[in-house]
Amino acid sequence: MTLEAVVHTTGSKVWIHDAAESWVKGEVKKVEGDQIVVTTEGGKELKLKPDDAPLQNFDSRGVEDMTRLPYLHEPGVLWNLKCRYQVDDIYTYTGTILIAVNPFASLPHLYGTHMMDQYKGSELGELSPHVYAIADASYRQMRKEGKGQSILVSGESGAGKTETSKLIMKYLAYMGGQKSDGQAKGERSVEEQVLESNPLLEAFGNAKTVRNDNSSRFGKYVEINFNKNWVISGASIRTYLLERSRVVSVNNPERNYHIFYQLCDGASPEEKVKMRLLPATEYRYLNQSTCFNLPRVDNAEEFNQTVQAMTRVGIPASDQEGVLCSVSAVLSLGNIMFDNGPEDSCVVTADSERFVVNTAALLGVPTEGLRKALTTRTRLTPDGPIVSPLDPKAAAETRDSLAKIIYAKMFDWLVARINAAIGEDKNAAASVGVLDIYGFESFKTNDFEQFCINLANEKLQQHFNQHVFKMEQAEYEREKIDWSYIQFVDNQDVLDLIEGKVGILDLLDETCRFPKATPADLAQKLYDSLTCKESKRFSKPRTSNTSFVVDHYAGVVTYETANFLDKNKDFVVAEHQSLLSASSSSFVSELFYEPPAEGDGKGYKAFKFNSVASQFKKQLADLMTQLHTMEPHYVRCIKPNSANKPMMFENTNTLHQLRCGGVLEAVRISCAGFPPGGLMRPYADFVDHFWQLAPDLLRQDNLDDRDITTKIITKADINGYQLGETKVFLRAGQMALLDKVRTDMLNGAATTIQRFSKGWLAAKHYRKMQAAAVFMQSAARALHARRVYRSMRETNAALALQSLYRTHRAQKEYNAVYGMILSIQSVWRGKNARATFMALRKQHAAVAIQAAWRCHKAFTKFKAQRQAVLAVQTAYRIKAATKFKAQRQAVLAVQTAYRIKMAKRELRQLRVDARESGKLLEDKNALELKVAELQGTLDMVQNQRNELRQAVKDEKALLAEAEEKALLAEAEKKALLAEAEKKVKAMEAEQATLIAAAQTTAAADLVVEIAERERWEKEAESIQTQLTELTEKAAKEKGELDRKLSTAQDYIQRQMNERSEIEKKFHAMKDDLIHRLQNACNQRDEARGQVLELQDQVEKLREVTVKDRQMMMHAAAATAASASQAYTAPRTVEVAGVNVTAVAAPGADAGALSPAAGQLAASPGSAEAIRLSPMMASLVNRAQAAAPGYAKAMYDSMGGMLGMPPPSAGGQAGRPYGTPDELGRSPGPQQGTPGSAETEIERKTRELQARQQQLIQEKRKQEEERLLNSIGSNLGFNKGRPLAAVVVFRCCLQWRYFQADRTPMFERIIGVIGSKIESQQDDNAFLAYCKIESQQDDNAFLAYWLSNTVTLLHMLQKNIKPASGSQFSRGGQPTVRGAASAARSVFGGLFNRSAALNSADASIHGGGVGGFKQVEAKYPALLFKQQLDAFVQKIFPMMRDNVKKVISPMLANCIHTPKGRGTRGQHEPAAQAALSKSWGDILCVFDTLLATLKENFVPKVLVQALFKQLFSFVNVQLFNQLLLRRECCSFSNGEYVKTGLAQVENWIQAAGADFVADSWDELKYIRQAVTFLVIGNKPKKSLEEITTDLCPVLSIQQLYRISTMYWDDRYNTETVSAEVLARMKQQMVDSNSSSSHSFLLDDDSTLPFAAAEVLGAMDDKDLYVGVPVPETLVGSDGGFAFLEKEVRFSQA
Repeated sequence: MTLEAVVHTTGSKVWIHDAAESWVKGEVKKVEGDQIVVTTEGGKELKLKPDDAPLQNFDSRGVEDMTRLPYLHEPGVLWNLKCRYQVDDIYTYTGTILIAVNPFASLPHLYGTHMMDQYKGSELGELSPHVYAIADASYRQMRKEGKGQSILVSGESGAGKTETSKLIMKYLAYMGGQKSDGQAKGERSVEEQVLESNPLLEAFGNAKTVRNDNSSRFGKYVEINFNKNWVISGASIRTYLLERSRVVSVNNPERNYHIFYQLCDGASPEEKVKMRLLPATEYRYLNQSTCFNLPRVDNAEEFNQTVQAMTRVGIPASDQEGVLCSVSAVLSLGNIMFDNGPEDSCVVTADSERFVVNTAALLGVPTEGLRKALTTRTRLTPDGPIVSPLDPKAAAETRDSLAKIIYAKMFDWLVARINAAIGEDKNAAASVGVLDIYGFESFKTNDFEQFCINLANEKLQQHFNQHVFKMEQAEYEREKIDWSYIQFVDNQDVLDLIEGKVGILDLLDETCRFPKATPADLAQKLYDSLTCKESKRFSKPRTSNTSFVVDHYAGVVTYETANFLDKNKDFVVAEHQSLLSASSSSFVSELFYEPPAEGDGKGYKAFKFNSVASQFKKQLADLMTQLHTMEPHYVRCIKPNSANKPMMFENTNTLHQLRCGGVLEAVRISCAGFPPGGLMRPYADFVDHFWQLAPDLLRQDNLDDRDITTKIITKADINGYQLGETKVFLRAGQMALLDKVRTDMLNGAATTIQRFSKGWLAAKHYRKMQAAAVFMQSAARALHARRVYRSMRETNAALALQSLYRTHRAQKEYNAVYGMILSIQSVWRGKNARATFMALRKQHAAVAIQAAWRCHKAFTKFKAQRQAVLAVQTAYRIKAATKFKAQRQAVLAVQTAYRIKMAKRELRQLRVDARESGKLLEDKNALELKVAELQGTLDMVQNQRNELRQAVKDEKALLAEAEEKALLAEAEKKALLAEAEKKVKAMEAEQATLIAAAQTTAAADLVVEIAERERWEKEAESIQTQLTELTEKAAKEKGELDRKLSTAQDYIQRQMNERSEIEKKFHAMKDDLIHRLQNACNQRDEARGQVLELQDQVEKLREVTVKDRQMMMHAAAATAASASQAYTAPRTVEVAGVNVTAVAAPGADAGALSPAAGQLAASPGSAEAIRLSPMMASLVNRAQAAAPGYAKAMYDSMGGMLGMPPPSAGGQAGRPYGTPDELGRSPGPQQGTPGSAETEIERKTRELQARQQQLIQEKRKQEEERLLNSIGSNLGFNKGRPLAAVVVFRCCLQWRYFQADRTPMFERIIGVIGSKIESQQDDNAFLAYCKIESQQDDNAFLAYWLSNTVTLLHMLQKNIKPASGSQFSRGGQPTVRGAASAARSVFGGLFNRSAALNSADASIHGGGVGGFKQVEAKYPALLFKQQLDAFVQKIFPMMRDNVKKVISPMLANCIHTPKGRGTRGQHEPAAQAALSKSWGDILCVFDTLLATLKENFVPKVLVQALFKQLFSFVNVQLFNQLLLRRECCSFSNGEYVKTGLAQVENWIQAAGADFVADSWDELKYIRQAVTFLVIGNKPKKSLEEITTDLCPVLSIQQLYRISTMYWDDRYNTETVSAEVLARMKQQMVDSNSSSSHSFLLDDDSTLPFAAAEVLGAMDDKDLYVGVPVPETLVGSDGGFAFLEKEVRFSQA
């Protein structure tokens, strides 16, 4: 009895061989000796040997890797593929071999970029089987080892080899396809050209066969080259064994090559005429079959695609025309027929003459030359050429030979042109080859093509066997087990039979050299060959003398030799070669061009013989040599049915392909040693499955899984095993024996459990019957008690009714008597009440009349008294007002008289002083001071006049209705004022004349001026008197105007109402205009930014000129200072023994020095006095006339230093003005300078000024450097606000950088921030290599800068705005911004530094401690804001990606239950501990992140966005892993993940919605998927319940994927019903939305917020309060003291 007989027991599930279905399921009913009785699923009972009934595997849903099957045999492999195919799992592994079953349907969710992203970088077997996994493994192994890789795709026609090869090349193009730097725009990359060549090769090399509508009739090897950067750099295509015979011979219902039908149907009418085309049905090479069209294929459209493919691969239009003409020539050549001629010759039939003409024209050869080449044969002899005629049969063979050679050469030419267009990289670092070759073929009649194809498959199978053996050997060596005794299957004997010395191929070539040899001769030679006789693989069939049989690895194949000789001959007739090489068509002559060889004249053969078999043998040898240098990867394509229909799986057909594809051969090789899967299992899996054999061992903590495995095997008395490092290896049959022992033990345990269960159920039934009897007795007693109780209740109820009735009757009689008594009483009482009421009413009326009369009398008296009081008050107030005005006028007159008297006294003193000869210049200066004082007196008079005018206006407003009198008073007043103003103007002009003449005749002019002033003062007194009289008249008329005042007030009120309505409309229009203006300003600012860039370039050119002019400007300033004594009175102070003359401004305090004088006084100088001249005033006045804005800027910069008065609003006549260019020139003698030579005083003055400017600039640079060094360090936070951001904003605000047209400060600040972040990226590569965390990975560092950049961006967004662009205010006066801009553009950096210093604690927004409005910022500030926004958008993804990088490896442990000791007691604690650790690590990362964000005060809206994206990432990763790994779609794994999600939910609730918001909703996909896994009674759930209640957010593709991959590893329950699966699949077919093709989720890496949202959610709390000066900024100069002051917003 064999081992199989031992392993079978009653109830074992087995496989039974079936003629129709190959294998069917069965169950062992009993064991009878050395046979077993089996019942099939159909109810049929059979008696078999145990060896004929292999055991079934446990998993009824199939596995992704068939090496994991416990029983790896033929029915197990077949059933596993079928189960997976029925749920669209078309890919299955067998170790590293991929089996791809053609679905004959579109499965878009399995392909595309989204799937490529998932398989990119994944280990083979980590995710579900896929062709992308094979391609990715080859690419990664190539990069890792630097060695070439090969992917061998095989299968029969229609199995999907071509499509699989396309998918592999697309993935390789995805991984290594990127444009090089030198690739021109619009030029296609290498990978694109390789993919675009497929339609062209399919058109010329594919045809319809019985099994496939698009069968490749040639082998193709595509080698893709990669450079040192692992980017595709080139490619080449090689073809093998094109089926030439198909060109001239087609079996029904097959088709010839696609290009013939495409050309006939798709050519345009002009092309058909030019190429002399006929319908496809009229060509003999095509009408041998009745099939001319393919379903769902348009030949015309396919032709257009073929032409486009030729264009894309670089074939010019002329060559395209040559190719198509050659195709047409082949078709026309086939229609040439021959008839018998005289003396064993032949002639072309009359019907074929036109085809000879057409063929000759298309090939570009003479018609007679073509006819001669087809009907004769020329042989060269030493005596000369001999021409021999051919019979019709030989001529037909010659014709067909010519057609085949033309088509074959044209196909090779196309491949060569494709390779030339793509370009092979000879210096490639490595390559990946994709071999798309025909699979093993075995038909009813097998010809020469099948023999060559099977030879190629034998060679590939040998390569495959060696690879499998190598992998098995590597596995055994890795596990350190003894494998020397294992024998592996090899097929070298078959290869020796076919291609060995004196093998079948040699005998075939030898026979072909004899012209008159027949197929029978070839067969007899094979029968007689010693090699064939001695080979066990060769045999002779009994029923044929022209056939032979070869026993291949895939089965026995019978070959018919009838066409072997003809198809093996590949000769080129000499006449054909010479005729076509001389063709007028350049394309045809190129095809048949052969360079002359040495010794060519010695040949006398009429044709050159070439063996197809020898050529193919050589090509195959080269291919195998190439493959042996590469690491192989295998893809076996399977055609599930011969009808090419989806969801149809034919067991017999598939099993045949598994044999032909070598899959079962690989299984036999594996079984020769230690079969994988069930017989090569990790210790943990072995213990999980067989722990029941020794449950006592699980309680021993000192034993590991290997020790337990050893004891279990020893206890089961198993001998054929070995223990590796991580796995146990069992010989074939040992696993079944262990399963039998396990099954017997489980059956015994089940019997025991049933016995105790039945006893417990019987006792339970007895107790239930006993309880029922007791219950019935108690119910009967209760019924009797209820009856007695009812009788007693009825008696008591009757007594109660009687008592109530008697009570009611007595109460009714009492109520009647009581009502009558009440009626009598009420009538009497009513009469008495009415009498009393009438008396009271009369008394009340009398009292009311008396009260009304007394009130009227008192009110009349009050009105009379009030009128008298009001009259007295009015009179008193008028008298008081008149008295006040008179007193005020008297006071003003006295003040004026006193001031005039004092002025006269001083004038007399001045006249005395003027007589002195040595003090003329000083008197003139004093006179100017006095004149200024007189000017002040005049101003005071004018102010008083203005006050009187205002009083008149007020009176006029009250007397508005008195038109005649008011108009008269106003006319008189205007006349007097006009006269006064004229006189004042005349006086001012006279004053100017007086000042000019005072330089020569000061005394005389002063006397005249004083006299004039006295005269004008008297006139002013008379004017004042007239105004007083007018005021008195107005007071008298007030009484008359009171009457009209009320009417005027009503009118004014109406006007005010109308005015408010008009103002509302005006504000609405104003808002609209402001909105339009803002849009225009935005457009203007964009244009201004471009202009500023150009201005920067211009300014750079100006800087050189400005530097040259500064020396001249300093000289001009010094000269002006020396001459300023003529304008103001000098004051000389003694400083360190040096006399320094300072200038006081007119009207300034005599004891105060100007700021410039203070600067000079504080510095050591010369012993000579420094005197200033009015030259600087002249310069300022000139600038005032030409550009008021420039003059204002000059005054702001120099006025305080030089003591100059501010320039007037407009220039005065007679004063010289200069242009801005003249300001930089040195004044010449014509400008009033004493001389052109620079004095010592002027030089020292210039040096002092230059030194001052240098000190100011150096101080500001030092402050900037301190600021930059400070923000480079961590300044911390102040009241929850980042201190660095506040300091930067306050400094830029204080130093007016926001308004600067040019400043490098913003770029330097951005540089500091960028250096702190970007500098880390340069070190990341080295740090990652050394496994050291960089500062960039420190989220605390990134959070600090994120908080600072966001806060600074918020402050800029709220407090700066684009500049309006206007340099002048509404009244024509220059604005501060415009003046400052003008000063910078004209004077460069000469004056603005001192201006900034003078306003040390005051910004242009109202002061450091005052309020400020929005700043009109220039282009640098706006660019600075954009750069900060870019930093926010950069730092946020860096933090997110850092966390992703940390938690990604942890998520792998959160989706899959950790391997422990299975379901045996200790599993739950171990899994729970692993679960807690995995999720705990992730939540610990989140806790650390949240704490870091809180410590750095990151805005909550950013924190919420960050956690939402992180939980979305967790959702995507877990969900995609769930759908891509079948071991994750289990019941226990669902519970495992659900427990982890509960921990996440608790964490989210604890963190609070303020920081994580609704992050729990981001996990909805994985939550609903897990809910589906753990839900019970899945087969009873309808599709509506699943899509509506359980999983509303999951798509139908995702639900179908989970449903098909689900398996219950705990209770062995089923997934949803077949009806629900069918409906899901139908909905997938009906859905046309491209977005529904993918069942995977995409990780959204875009920013989840907009800048406006973040800034809108922030507040200004504690942003503008005073902040402590950082230690790095604290200095003795107190330059940063303004930080301690609060910034308040302006209310204006």
